Amino acid sequence: MEKPAPEFLIHIYDEIAEAQVRIPRKEYEKYLVKWGIEDQKAAKISSMADYKDNGYITRDELCSALNCWPDRPEELKDVKVLNTDMPLKKRESIILLVCDCANKWNHKYDLVIEIKKRIEGVYGNVWNAFVVDGRFWSIYTHKPGSNLVFVSKGIVYGVYQSPNVE
Repeated sequence: MEKPAPEFLIHIYDEIAEAQVRIPRKEYEKYLVKWGIEDQKAAKISSMADYKDNGYITRDELCSALNCWPDRPEELKDVKVLNTDMPLKKRESIILLVCDCANKWNHKYDLVIEIKKRIEGVYGNVWNAFVVDGRFWSIYTHKPGSNLVFVSKGIVYGVYQSPNVE
C-alpha cells in the first residue's frame, strides 16, 4: 500500500478498538500489516501514535499524531446495507475493502476471488463472497457476526464466513 490515508488508519483503529478505550500498540501494528501496510510503515505509524511509549494507543493519540479527526468515511455515503449482523466498524471496513476491489476489477469472477482473498487475509479463512447485478435469491448458513449484504452503485455485494462444521 502506497501511503495510507489518515482516515483509513483511524478507521482500522476504530474497528479493533470498538469496545476498548485503548489498544496495545503491537496489536494495531499487526492489524495494519494485515491490511497491506508494509511492516516498517506500520511500526512507524504505531510508534508515532504511542508518543508516551507506554505500549498502548488511544484514538485521541492516533488522531493527534495523524492530525486527523474523521467522522464517517466518504465512500460509505452511497452504500445501503440490506442485511447484516456485523459490528459497525468491521462492517464499514469490509464495505471499504469490497468497494476498493470493485473499483479495480471489472470481471465479476475476478472480483469475488479478490474480495475473498483480501477478506481472508484480514479476518481469517472460510469466507464467501457474491456479487449480484440482477434478481437473485439465496439462503445460507453463516458464522454469527459475519454476515453482510449491501448495495453500492446498483450492485449487490455479500460476504459471510462459513461456520465451523463439526
